[in-house]
Amino acid sequence: MSLITNQSSSPWIQKVDEKEKLKDEIRGEVISEMKNKKRKKFFTCCFLKLLIVVLILGGITAVIAKTGLVDIPVFSKLFYKTPSPERIVLVNPDEEKKFEDVLAQKLEEQIGSKAEGQQEVALEFNEEELTSFIKSLESTSNYPFTNAQVSVTPKAIEIFGQFKDLNQTFLTVALKPEITDGNLKITFEKIKIGNLSLPAVLGNSLVNKLLKDQISSVEDVISKNGTLESIDLLDGKIIFHGKINTSDFFK
Repeated sequence: MSLITNQSSSPWIQKVDEKEKLKDEIRGEVISEMKNKKRKKFFTCCFLKLLIVVLILGGITAVIAKTGLVDIPVFSKLFYKTPSPERIVLVNPDEEKKFEDVLAQKLEEQIGSKAEGQQEVALEFNEEELTSFIKSLESTSNYPFTNAQVSVTPKAIEIFGQFKDLNQTFLTVALKPEITDGNLKITFEKIKIGNLSLPAVLGNSLVNKLLKDQISSVEDVISKNGTLESIDLLDGKIIFHGKINTSDFFK
C-alpha cells in the first residue's frame, strides 16, 4: 500500500507561503506609505500655494491701504496714517494773483529803471507766493487737487495736496530744480500717494499739473530775452538768477 502525504503540509511549502505572505505585507505597506507620502505632498503643495496667494493678496491690500484710496478694515488702521507736509504754509485768499502777473511785476521792478542792455536779474518767490499760485488753479474744473501748498527748503521744493475726489488721499512731491548746461532740469527726490512711495519716473505727469509749468514759465521768459544761469533754494524761498537784454525785453 502506497503512503499518500499531504503536500500542503510540507514544511518547504509552508515556508514558501510565509515568504509570499511577507512579501505581500511588505508590498502593501510600501504602497500604503507611498500613497500617504503623495497625500502629504499634495496637501503640502496646496497649503504652500494657498499661503503664497494669501501673502500676495495681503501685500496688494496693504499697498492699497497705504495710498488711502479706499478704507480697508484692519489694513487701513495698520498701514495708513494721514500724511502731513514739511510745514504748514498759510496764504490769504484775497491776495491770490496769477503767476504771469507776478512774474511781469517782478521783472519790471528789477529792470524798469536800468539802462538798456544786458542786466542781471534775481527773481525771488517765497513759499507763500508759490502756494498762492497753485491755489489759484483749484477753481478750474480740470485741476485734480485741493488744499495744495508749496514749502521750500535748501534741499527741495515740496508740493503737498489733497485729491479733490478722494478725500483721504494726499500727494507729496519733493523736487529739486537745477540749471544744467543752460537747461532746466528737475530731479524728483520723493513722490508719495498717501504713505506709499512711488518711482520717480511718475513725477513728470504729476508735477505737470502742479508747479512745473510755473518754473518753466520763468525759464521761458528769461531765455527769450537772455539766459537763466542758476536756481537757489533757501529756507522758505526760491531765487532764479539770470541775465536779460532789457532792450529786447521792452520791444
